[in-house]
Amino acid sequence: MTMRYSFSLNPEERRQKRSVSTQKHRDLKELKDDVNKTIEIRKELLISERRNAHQRKEKIRICQELRPLALPRHVVTIDTSKSRSNMDVLRMCARKLGWKEFPLGRKDQSCDIYWNAVHFEENLDISSGKVSKFPGMHEICSKITLFRCLDRMRELFPDEYNFYPKSWYLPTQFHEFAYEIKQHRNQRTRPKPTYIVKPDDGTQGEGIYLIRDPQEYIVQSNRCHVIQEYLSNVYLIDKFKFDLRVYVVITNLEPLQIHICKEGLVRFSTIPYENPTHRNIHETYMHLTNYSLNKRSSMFNRSDKEDEGSKRKLSSVLRKLSQQGHDTQALWNNLERLICKTILAIVPEMKVEYQSALPAGKPGPSCFQILGFDILLMKNLKPMLLEVNSSPSLRIDCEQETSPGVMEYVQSLKDEEVKCPLVRDTLLYVAPPHKMKYRRKKRKPKKKQELKSENLHLRPRRGTIIIINADESDEEKRVRDITQRMSDIERFNRNSSPECKDEDQTEKEEKSDCEDDAKTRTSEDSDSDYEIVDKTPKETCLKLIYPDLYEDDYEELRMLEKLAAIFIQTLGIRGAQRIGPTAFRTFSRKCRLNRHGMTNAAIDILFIDMQRKWEHLNPERTTGLCFQGFLDACYEIARRTFFSQDKFEMMDSFINYCKSNLQVSTTTGEHSQLPKLRDRRLYQRSPYFYMPKNSFLHLTSETIYNLPIGGRNCKLPSSSEIQPRRLSLGKLHTRHGRKSGMSYGEE
Repeated sequence: MTMRYSFSLNPEERRQKRSVSTQKHRDLKELKDDVNKTIEIRKELLISERRNAHQRKEKIRICQELRPLALPRHVVTIDTSKSRSNMDVLRMCARKLGWKEFPLGRKDQSCDIYWNAVHFEENLDISSGKVSKFPGMHEICSKITLFRCLDRMRELFPDEYNFYPKSWYLPTQFHEFAYEIKQHRNQRTRPKPTYIVKPDDGTQGEGIYLIRDPQEYIVQSNRCHVIQEYLSNVYLIDKFKFDLRVYVVITNLEPLQIHICKEGLVRFSTIPYENPTHRNIHETYMHLTNYSLNKRSSMFNRSDKEDEGSKRKLSSVLRKLSQQGHDTQALWNNLERLICKTILAIVPEMKVEYQSALPAGKPGPSCFQILGFDILLMKNLKPMLLEVNSSPSLRIDCEQETSPGVMEYVQSLKDEEVKCPLVRDTLLYVAPPHKMKYRRKKRKPKKKQELKSENLHLRPRRGTIIIINADESDEEKRVRDITQRMSDIERFNRNSSPECKDEDQTEKEEKSDCEDDAKTRTSEDSDSDYEIVDKTPKETCLKLIYPDLYEDDYEELRMLEKLAAIFIQTLGIRGAQRIGPTAFRTFSRKCRLNRHGMTNAAIDILFIDMQRKWEHLNPERTTGLCFQGFLDACYEIARRTFFSQDKFEMMDSFINYCKSNLQVSTTTGEHSQLPKLRDRRLYQRSPYFYMPKNSFLHLTSETIYNLPIGGRNCKLPSSSEIQPRRLSLGKLHTRHGRKSGMSYGEE
């Protein structure tokens, strides 16, 4: 028999239970309301902060537009409105140098330096000063254009340009690449060669992968790639693959000046390196050393110690190599030579782009640029060029995971120690020389009024008010005054001793000093605040390597710059980058190539062939031949007219022949700038005069002798200077393909 127990609550207990549950419900509801209110308050605060920041920026911009600051004459100004991620390091260097920064641009006047982050074309409204980018440098440093320039130099100087892997340009050279792999298969090469695919316009390691078969190449309709031999026999440190980031500064193009930074960065992979196999060929963190890729790895080491971490300073790695018994000075010399040869290979392209953006005779700025060379060390410490970055990262902060899933930007000590001196010394090199003779005077801090123990008369501090009651007697006033003075003296003696100084008082004094310095910095400077300094050379992180060290050694490597000068002269029109068929035929006629068997028909056919070959580098579909196509055409003409087994001798003979006929001055890189085509038609007339045949037959000898010969500005000869001339009846000049008249000329 089962018994059931039933528990019943009396009404009072039920009421209490109901009230407790109701109270819990109310508390929970109030908690939710508080949370919602807190979220709303935070949202409102965030919105208000953003609104206030926007209003502050607008006020600064309006103030700069309406009431420009009157700066002293000796202040160097720098425009950082286009600097983007370089803003932090630029601002830090500008403050250290005492320069004036314009983060929103300067519209009333021009600045001395304009810092662009990516392209020269980011700020086109510049008429003076210096810009941190060369025109067209982003396209020149793209992988296809860069290695094409190096390949052309390798054809002329095979022993000098052996510091980069063999390259193919896809999709145009896909069949040549497939034939190369087929040759290795037939020879049964072991180990099986591996190739690396890099997109032409890729950055930060994006789109890079390894292949071993042509069928593994991924064809993209709107993208070109460079395929290179993968360098597997590399030098390792602690079993990790690494590459060097060497910073180079081009401060001038004519004359060419190249500086190398004595400090750089070394980027390590995050997985121990092994030779590529079909198992590890897709291990990105093993085969690629890009910082932008490896920082996402869980094995990335962010240590700030010099000899540890996935990113280290170049000096620490060179020190470690020296400790292992390697000759680091010879390695550094090889790096300098590699950099000089690479820049000399792209200088002709730079000059063509420069004259297109900044033609001779037109007012405009001058340029400088910081480049980043990525170099890999082989097992024998031979440097091999991987790529050249036209816009290397100058950030001095890095991403760090402060909590699970939360990434924040924190200051990177290694980046700051490398990039701040680099940017600072670059700015000092390109700053106006007449402003660098002056520096700001050091202001003496104001001395604080000290209390003297001998004198009992103490002045009250500024801003203090002494209240005296009216009903006090004179004796009470005197006693209170003496007591107050004695207490002040004791307080002064106590604070004057360093061991008894109060910490709160120290903090107050430091705060007041900081406020005084801030007021001093924010106050407007005048010309009297600057003094002339002696321009003595100081320690710098930049070293001038060209022309100081290697100009004599590499003078012959500047051969293609002569062809660049001829190409610029042949263009004829300012700002042009392509040569048309008429200009190309004129170039052949002026160079007198017909004397070596190059007829007009052969020149026209050659122009059409080269234009078709280089059509892929003409996205805008404009007519004409680019500079690379012009070089190919010149090489073909030289092969036909000045053939030699030595290609350098062949091209040198062709260039000297053209230069002698065109009278181009290439010793200093300067050339005579031709006027526009319409100006040439207006002023350069033929020495022959056209006239109808009937009028020519009715001319008398006296009339013929009085004809002006030689064009528009010709002087008429006197009667005593006139020599008998004969009529050239055989020379019949025609217009529009028919004989419409006869000509008079000299024989």
